[in-house]
Amino acid sequence: MIYTRLGDDGLTMDFTGQKLPKSSGIINLTGALDELSSHLGLIKAMLSHVDAWQYSWRTACVFIEKIQKDLMKLMSHASDIKNEKYLLCENDVVSVEKEIDKLAKNFPSPASFVIPGKNIIEAQIQIARTVARRAERCFFAVREEFSLCPYAGNFLNRLSDYLFALSQQESLVNVNFINQITGV
Repeated sequence: MIYTRLGDDGLTMDFTGQKLPKSSGIINLTGALDELSSHLGLIKAMLSHVDAWQYSWRTACVFIEKIQKDLMKLMSHASDIKNEKYLLCENDVVSVEKEIDKLAKNFPSPASFVIPGKNIIEAQIQIARTVARRAERCFFAVREEFSLCPYAGNFLNRLSDYLFALSQQESLVNVNFINQITGV
């Protein structure tokens, strides 16, 4: 059955069976992570439909799926903080940093603030970046009260940086492709 009616009173259960108010920090964190994963799913779907000439998008789709799995792990951790099988590790942070470095070598550092909206995919990536920042803020607010994975905050911080770099890559690729077609 899809519905249980157990949440109708404003409470929900974590993996341990403990009832929590839906307004709790842990539930807000889990919701932000779930929303972020959904935005990443949309980006992955959008990139997978981009012309096959852009091989790097296939690589990005694979990496985005890895991130989604890491976010699921983090959501599980938030719902069962004592279960160590859901902890992120330093290697998870390093893998995001490596992807940022790969992307960042392809475009110059912006000289000013970037205004999203150069194209639909870039704008969607920027939306995901802002949701990643919100999830990071929720994580640090909850970490003050609960003992959460020490690498999760670093991971979320790097994830928003990765999404910024991905958005810049998308802008650059899109502009270069249009220039090739138009001869500009």
